[in-house]
Amino acid sequence: MLHNEARRLLVQAYEQTHDAQTVAKCFQVSTSTVYRLSGQMKKTGSVDLQTSQRGRKPALTEEDLQDIDQLIIAQPDITIDEIIEKQGLSISNETVRKAVIGLGYVYKKKSFYAAERERVRCCGRERSLEGNDHTMRSGQTGISG
Repeated sequence: MLHNEARRLLVQAYEQTHDAQTVAKCFQVSTSTVYRLSGQMKKTGSVDLQTSQRGRKPALTEEDLQDIDQLIIAQPDITIDEIIEKQGLSISNETVRKAVIGLGYVYKKKSFYAAERERVRCCGRERSLEGNDHTMRSGQTGISG
């Protein structure tokens, strides 16, 4: 792979000689590379590597992330599905979850049976927790600590 300076020299040599085979042999590249770089120079005016434009583009823009942050601040117990619905996004739950974690929030979810566990105590169990005078030692109260 050629560095930016070598690319510029290659294009200059081709523009002077118009002989792709000689230039390719001199720079130890194929003739298609010479033609490609020459075309790139005519098209864009530069033969530099464009590293910032490579790779997959992010699914969420900075504006989307700010909107998600505002939603979480306004409603801290909002779910991932509600965020997607309110924002009108067409991305996966996992993408939004990673974005929420990236914003510094901790993603917590209740266990499957958490709602069922929140129940009123049985009367018999409640009486035994209150304690009786004969079960406590003298000088102790019902509160530990």
